[in-house]
Amino acid sequence: MKLYISLILFVMFLAIAGCRKEKPDENKAEPDFLKTSGTTIVDGSGQNVLLKGVAFGNEVWSDQEIPATHHNEADFARVKAMNMNVIRFYLNYRTFESDANPFSYKQSGWDWIDKNIAWARKYDIRLILNMHAPQGGYQSQGTGDALWTNMVNQDRLVALWKAIAARYADEPQIAGLGILNEPVPTASVQQWQQLAQRITDSIRKVNPKHILFIEKAIYIKGNYAEDENLNFPLVNDNNQVAEFHFYEPHSYTHQLFDWAGLGDGGAYPDTNIITFTNHSWYSATFSNPSFPSGNSPWIWYEGVRFRISDPKMNIAIPALVGAQVGGTVWFDDLVIKEYNQAGFFTRDVISLSLDEPGGWYYWSSNGSGEGGLAWEGHSNGQSLFISGADSDCNLSNYTAAFIPKQGYSYQISGWMKGEQLAEASSCKMRIDFLSTPDPVLSRNQQMLASRLGKYKEWSETRQLPLFLGEFGAGMYCFINNKGGLNWVGDVIDLAYLNNISFCYHAYHEDSFGLYYGYGSLPDPNHKNRLLIELLTNKLSN
Repeated sequence: MKLYISLILFVMFLAIAGCRKEKPDENKAEPDFLKTSGTTIVDGSGQNVLLKGVAFGNEVWSDQEIPATHHNEADFARVKAMNMNVIRFYLNYRTFESDANPFSYKQSGWDWIDKNIAWARKYDIRLILNMHAPQGGYQSQGTGDALWTNMVNQDRLVALWKAIAARYADEPQIAGLGILNEPVPTASVQQWQQLAQRITDSIRKVNPKHILFIEKAIYIKGNYAEDENLNFPLVNDNNQVAEFHFYEPHSYTHQLFDWAGLGDGGAYPDTNIITFTNHSWYSATFSNPSFPSGNSPWIWYEGVRFRISDPKMNIAIPALVGAQVGGTVWFDDLVIKEYNQAGFFTRDVISLSLDEPGGWYYWSSNGSGEGGLAWEGHSNGQSLFISGADSDCNLSNYTAAFIPKQGYSYQISGWMKGEQLAEASSCKMRIDFLSTPDPVLSRNQQMLASRLGKYKEWSETRQLPLFLGEFGAGMYCFINNKGGLNWVGDVIDLAYLNNISFCYHAYHEDSFGLYYGYGSLPDPNHKNRLLIELLTNKLSN
């Protein structure tokens, strides 16, 4: 009898044990999902993962719903052959939703994403879905104000992300969700923080598994200063990565593109070229004489020597002034000379022919007048001009900056011409002085390390992993000994050193692409071969 009762109790125990379910560990990742742990990204078994890959631009700027000519399965194979493990996959909201039918999503968009996920799975590549063109407009160039001023656009973006997150909640081939590319809020970082939190909360209602890649605001419209958090929004979520982009120095990586408004940006490395951040205008050589009013032919203009005796003057740039010009003033063949403490000439710091507008920026205190390239000159067929301004104005060139030496003197001179210059005009060549509390560095790896270091320091403080979501050098950096391969190699080495995941921008486009050509699939015969070889070798580590 005792044996019989014991058997009954044992069977009941097994039945109860079989029905009991242990409480799930909400912090434990699914085996194939990535998650964050402190300042690192880890897989389901807790092993560190460094994401290293490339961006698929997907022709988001063309507003095509399905960019059929950007890539196909063969391109996933090429990405894998470059030893990459991730693709930052750009999205345009129009792939999923039309403005005429908001909050209703197209099956064709889901089918396209599904096909790309299948290709990614076949080649063991993870995807980061990145909202590059949201409702309200592309952000980076400051033309997407409607995202911030029209709350319906924000509602649509939040709803679209919830739909994407829900559909792919159980898809481990997706490394994470990049909720908005390069935000440019119209008033403050808090605008972006509030929207980012809304999107995050909406996603987490349906998808607790995927990492959220949350970018810093690249600037606030009309204000390029960074706050104490480098413009990162402080979002409440325990599975997020802080994303930033890196194209420094901009005058180098974007040189010679007409759409960027830059001229020749020089080579990398080059210790004679300086870079700086967090600067402000400080003073100028105001004692330089004004050019005569009325009409004047080409005349050699000579500024006065200016001695540096203020340590806050740690950056100098050339400036061409056309204040209250009334008519038109031309400038050509500028030179800045340096004299040592004893007054002896030491060198020409700058010598510019002024036959291209690249690097020169026109500013007017009230928006009057214009400045730029003129098709006449003193020594050739071009010069720079300022015309029609009735206020303080100038053309200045931050790409021609140099470090003035304490106790030394500097003098700017060149050729000038005037036509109908007003009696009250104050047209001259001038040296402007900037001040920054930050290090002024030469263009080399030390400079890159310093710029990346501020992000690493911030991430350690916040205990968040970093993702270098975009870095790249334009096509002109890879010709005429400009050193593009050196720049890319140094950035990758520093990313490895600091355990920063990264994606190169971009796989297929004309300006920055590994493969060139718009409107047709990537052609293996039309590519940046040396850059592809560099990436393949670097990413084999």
